[in-house]
Amino acid sequence: MLTLQQSMDEFVHFYADQHDGDHVELAGQCMEMLALYLIHYSDMFPEGELLDDGELAEWEEGLEQHMSDLLEGDTDPAADLGSLPLEVLDPEYLRDFLGWFVVREIGDSELIEGYIEVLREWLDFVQSRGGWSSGQYVSHCEVVSEVGDEAIRVARLSRVLLHFVRLGSGMSPRLRGKRFSRFIEGHGRAVAVDKHTITLDFDSRGELAGPIQLPRPILELIELNDVFDIELGLRDDDWVMVDVGPVYPACVYVEAEEFEGLDKLS
Repeated sequence: MLTLQQSMDEFVHFYADQHDGDHVELAGQCMEMLALYLIHYSDMFPEGELLDDGELAEWEEGLEQHMSDLLEGDTDPAADLGSLPLEVLDPEYLRDFLGWFVVREIGDSELIEGYIEVLREWLDFVQSRGGWSSGQYVSHCEVVSEVGDEAIRVARLSRVLLHFVRLGSGMSPRLRGKRFSRFIEGHGRAVAVDKHTITLDFDSRGELAGPIQLPRPILELIELNDVFDIELGLRDDDWVMVDVGPVYPACVYVEAEEFEGLDKLS
């Protein structure tokens, strides 16, 4: 029976025979990132499982080696899925991988587009070797198609929003020194988008923040229920973007929270 790790390793070798050097590096990177997500961020490996003495010693040895590698500048963690069978890969793992993990960790729309093509070729490769049923194959392909376009869009949106904030969020230099009366920091969900503004809902308190003025080219990239990792400041009666991180598409659930910030100047 083909394991999940074997399917990735064999695919990278197969891919190397079909593409040039740059594409081969991209395929290896994508498979490594997928393994890292599944091991460290998904629920595929339940927390709290007890290790026996042998496994604990092996884990401690691996941790010591990893710390030594970090001191020498090697920050790439090893990722191995072991003997997990291929069928444990539910399509929803691919949804979170593309729409949340890759968006958060990479945020480069061109690189994400490359990952999507790699994933599609990997799915074809596994299917050609009878890795899963036709129904499973179709479900995986549908998720990659659905989330892929959205991941590219929000990566572009995150990038232009970051530049917008760095340029002062459209405020004149004279106004940027005015004191904020309040800050909201966390995950805000877009609940209203019009030609000039958006309104965000920080769900944990059921409180709306907005309207927030944005240039039209940015607004055209925003979809309802996109979730922004963001900090807003209230100046007089206007909410202003103070800092912004990744934006996540509505097709991937992200819990929205609000954190009270410190009293500070812009």
